[in-house]
Amino acid sequence: MRIGVLGPVAAWTASGTDVAPAGLRLRGLLARLALAPGRTVTAETLVDDLWGSEPASANALQALVSRLRRALGPELVVTVPGGYRLDLPAGDVDCIRAAQRIAEAEQEADPETTRELVGQALALWRGPALADVRRLPFAGPAADRLDGARAAAVERAAGLDLLLGRAAGSVEPLTALLADQPLRESAAAALSRALHATGRQADALAVLDRTRDRLVEELGVDPGPELAGARLDVLRGVPAPSAPVPRPSRLAPPPPLTSFVGREADVGRLRELLGTGRLVTLVGPGGAGKTRLAREACPEGPVAELAPLTGPDQLAETVLAAVGSPELLIRQEEHPDSVERLVAAVGRRELVVILDNCEHLIGACAVLAGTLLGRCPAVRILATSREPLAVPGERLHPVEALDDRAAVRLFADRAEAVAPGFDAEAHAPAITEICRRLDGQPLPIELAAARLRALSPEEILTRLDDRFRLLTTGARTVLPRHQTLRAVVDWSWDLLDEAERTLARRLAVFAGGATADAADQVCGDGLDDPFTTLAALVDKSLVVAVPQAGAPTRYRMLETIREYARERLAASGEEPATAARHAAWTVALVERAEPELRGRDQLRWLGVLRAEAGNITGALRRAVAEQDVPTAYRLVAGMFWGWLIRGATGESMGWVRAVGEMPTGDAPLDVLARFTAFRAIEALGRGEMAEAQRHVARATVQAESVPQPRHPALDLLVPLGEAFAIQDQAPLTSISTTHPDPWVRAFALEIRATLSENAGLIDLERELVRAAHTLFTQVGDRFGLGMTLTTLGELEAWAGNAEAAASAFEEAIALATELANDDDLPQYLVRRGGLAARVGDHALARKLYTEALEMLDGAEYASPEMVRVSLAELDRLEGDLVAARARLADIDPTTGGGIAVPQRRAHLSVQRALVELAAGDLARTAEHLADAVEAGDESRDGPVVGMVAETVAQLAMARRDREGAARALGVAEARRGVLDLGDPAVVALLDALGPGALRREVVDLPPQDGLDVLRDQVRLR
Repeated sequence: MRIGVLGPVAAWTASGTDVAPAGLRLRGLLARLALAPGRTVTAETLVDDLWGSEPASANALQALVSRLRRALGPELVVTVPGGYRLDLPAGDVDCIRAAQRIAEAEQEADPETTRELVGQALALWRGPALADVRRLPFAGPAADRLDGARAAAVERAAGLDLLLGRAAGSVEPLTALLADQPLRESAAAALSRALHATGRQADALAVLDRTRDRLVEELGVDPGPELAGARLDVLRGVPAPSAPVPRPSRLAPPPPLTSFVGREADVGRLRELLGTGRLVTLVGPGGAGKTRLAREACPEGPVAELAPLTGPDQLAETVLAAVGSPELLIRQEEHPDSVERLVAAVGRRELVVILDNCEHLIGACAVLAGTLLGRCPAVRILATSREPLAVPGERLHPVEALDDRAAVRLFADRAEAVAPGFDAEAHAPAITEICRRLDGQPLPIELAAARLRALSPEEILTRLDDRFRLLTTGARTVLPRHQTLRAVVDWSWDLLDEAERTLARRLAVFAGGATADAADQVCGDGLDDPFTTLAALVDKSLVVAVPQAGAPTRYRMLETIREYARERLAASGEEPATAARHAAWTVALVERAEPELRGRDQLRWLGVLRAEAGNITGALRRAVAEQDVPTAYRLVAGMFWGWLIRGATGESMGWVRAVGEMPTGDAPLDVLARFTAFRAIEALGRGEMAEAQRHVARATVQAESVPQPRHPALDLLVPLGEAFAIQDQAPLTSISTTHPDPWVRAFALEIRATLSENAGLIDLERELVRAAHTLFTQVGDRFGLGMTLTTLGELEAWAGNAEAAASAFEEAIALATELANDDDLPQYLVRRGGLAARVGDHALARKLYTEALEMLDGAEYASPEMVRVSLAELDRLEGDLVAARARLADIDPTTGGGIAVPQRRAHLSVQRALVELAAGDLARTAEHLADAVEAGDESRDGPVVGMVAETVAQLAMARRDREGAARALGVAEARRGVLDLGDPAVVALLDALGPGALRREVVDLPPQDGLDVLRDQVRLR
């Protein structure tokens, strides 16, 4: 396939058939991709280039791409991360091939060969470039450049024809070119020379006169030196052509003094933007690396350094000096206005002019850029600024933070320069955190690396809270505002007006960014138009606007700018009032979200709370530090359920402990009662049962004074307390059937199901959990559904219905994933993994166990040891007893504490017993099972005792004690309510024992007697 853009858009097959599809945007898409063959064109760029300001969606672009694939074949239009690529050799696009021929001609010394190469390039044009798609936003500038290249090639060919004595062949193409561009002085000069060489002196002078007159009439300018020189040659009758006028040239820029790290994709994107637009502005905060990026993207572009300028009157002269060319020989008295001299100097030259550091002269830069773009058709401008120029046609390229890897590479590179032999790998964690704390911004990272002459990375990290005193050792040769971190931010701050400074310093109270509405409520006091001011701060790169899928845009400050703004807020005297408004806003948000976390809008409100997590944590820290009792208690009471359903156990328990140490003071009574109940949960998490019971008793008294309607937690408090403390389930049973709130009934039913499970009442458990599942489905609580599904899956697994169990566990996993519940999700993964292990899918089991372990490792209240127990079980099932035994030997069931230590100990001892049983060591099996029986007794957990009893039965069978095996299985059924028919070992036991195997007399034994049966069985030799 060959693609043509030098004329109407075309796509030729190997046979020469044009298969380019019809349709303006469809042909435009083909052309736009063809202008960058083999390179990714982002979806954002394509939408901008094909639709411009018209509304368009990603779906519209995808539909267009699908149609293009149908026309050209799917292998040519490739989807890549972030965009699309035309998978075609560059030489198969005519404009690229033409450029290659012209580039080859520039390097060729032989005029005849040069003329042939230029002719080959010209032969590729079939008419005006992109002729049928010029209405599209990208096509005009791109076509102008392509047609400009053709015009330059025509003139180049004419000069070569003149040199080779074949001038007559150039007259027709030059005449056509001048007719199309009647003000093109270089074409007029070339045509006059060609006419003169063929003996047509009068015609040559007529061309020159006509062009001169039009320049004066239409542009008000005199002809340039090239036209004047050609006229002089014709009048003098110079018989031979002059030597070609050397093209304006600039010295190659010196190589940079430091390496360029982490911006390779930005360079490609900039060159792409400059390929389709004439004004591109790099925007970003001070220290982001805009200047270096601009110079890397356009190494040959003249650079006008504007930072030292103090007024707009210096601007044009500075750019004129940077542009520098032979045309600057234009005398100042002929063009006393510096802007006019700059326009004359640039003329029709193809240039990319870099306007560096425009922000303090933003208005003047915008006017000058508009003038150059309007009057110099071949010039392009690459600007760097902390805010856009706001000139029509401007394309913005935000200079984002370096990614983590690039930031660390930059630190390591600059570290090596100041501390030769520096070992970055040895300090990787500290360097990574330094780069994160410095927002991935290159200049602060370089300033931090410079401190390695005196400090280690770890010491630098500990001092970053005082970053403005720490980072003061920039290079002496750079601009003063880049020598210290404070100077970088001072420069931006000083460019703000008073309203912008007021809003910026107040925004520092937000620890995690803010929506526009939140910024207005907290920071808008006394400001005429807070949102307009906020938008101005975004434009000036002091605030970053971060779009959110399906949620309001968030506005955040880089950490360095926020620290600076916090200093300004403290100095202003506004900090207490601003912090109080922030606390009030945070409390209102949390309390508005709390009831929604038990219903259908659960995910949306969890998303809101996650987005505001930094602000909530910041408000809590401030409330605890300042002993703001009402705020602290209300925030914890409002957040506790949200923390619980997303598994943020460490966070919730930490705040309960911290706030629990504060006086209760002015805390509202309903908030205090809930908080006290949550203290009981925190105590249970530490395994402190007596302390938990004291908190429950206190919360019960407090709740009695709270009028109805009350928070669900307060209505559940007494029924739950009595069910667990004195085994009186009557209040819980009552509330599970009569409470007006279906969520409360569902929760009570789920707790009743758990208590029934512990008592071995399997049929009642199934009935209760199904009723709870129905109610949780009705109210839309994913957390409650996850609990009930896990219980249902467990019941199906015990019944031997592996497929139904898998379905329930997988649905629970999906729900926990939606909630991002890092506490429940690992448990659900382990349940599903255990099921996979039992049916022989060991690869899936290991994958799920590994995922769960990665999630749990390092969590304060988690128990990764139990996942390792499951991995050891898998080792045993695969026959690797050595690995299983070694893994189990390293596990401590008390790690993580809490009330489930006996259950964990029982599981561990059972697996150790099963390893020794598989190894044939019945004595050691019995030792481990003796410990498992005692742990089961301590747990008071029916299913755990059932598991232990089934393992005791396996030991009995290995001893050829069929009667003992039958008695142990009877105990298992009594305590769990059912045998585990999903366990192949239990099924094998039942098959071996035959019908009626269980000793029924043990089924009705009291729990303690059943445990004594197990103890006796284990002790048998």
